[in-house]
Amino acid sequence: MTYDDDAGFDGSSTLVACCGAGGEYNYNPIAACGFPGATACADPSRAVNWDGIHLTEAAYGSIAGGWLRGPLAGLAR
Repeated sequence: MTYDDDAGFDGSSTLVACCGAGGEYNYNPIAACGFPGATACADPSRAVNWDGIHLTEAAYGSIAGGWLRGPLAGLAR
């Protein structure tokens, strides 16, 4: 993400999964989130990626906010 300050996310960990069991991006399909050895980040609201597959609630909220209140929201009438 280029505009991490605007969206409220930590730009240094955009590609890193918040919940995982290690590896370069904290993603290991053999030891996914919820398995023994997996840990979650301290503040998921600052993360974009939850588990290497799904986005966080905050990321989905930011996307939905853009659709509903963004500059193109009024065009779908």
